[in-house]
Amino acid sequence: MTSILDTLDILKTLSQQDRDSLAIFCQERSIQKWDTLFSEWDEWNAMYFLITWKIDILKNINWEDIRLWQVVAEEVLWEMALFNDINNRRMATAIASENSNLIVILDFSMNELKLKHPQVIEKIKQIIEYRNSQNTKYNII
Repeated sequence: MTSILDTLDILKTLSQQDRDSLAIFCQERSIQKWDTLFSEWDEWNAMYFLITWKIDILKNINWEDIRLWQVVAEEVLWEMALFNDINNRRMATAIASENSNLIVILDFSMNELKLKHPQVIEKIKQIIEYRNSQNTKYNII
């Protein structure tokens, strides 16, 4: 069985069986330029893999939205709330800077995935931790 997950380099270290297990819990979604994916302080309800284009991450500081960084294709978007247990709130706002395509894993699907395929969650966590360490190493974040 092939899926959109097979095209994402970020998930290439997952086995085909792991990608197939994960695909059952995923949905594809498109957002238009300037659409808000989520807002700062929203309750966490999903994790995203960005397939194409760009999402700006903004933080409200002294009543002004400051762009912190830009997430580009092949990155994971808002996994921190999932893995860091930060009171289940978004710590920034995500707005599409271009029409973008995403893979969404909703919170109830993540919970079911954790129960049925905990090894997949652990492997995703390892991928994210590695990417974050590389980004920090090269001063990308």
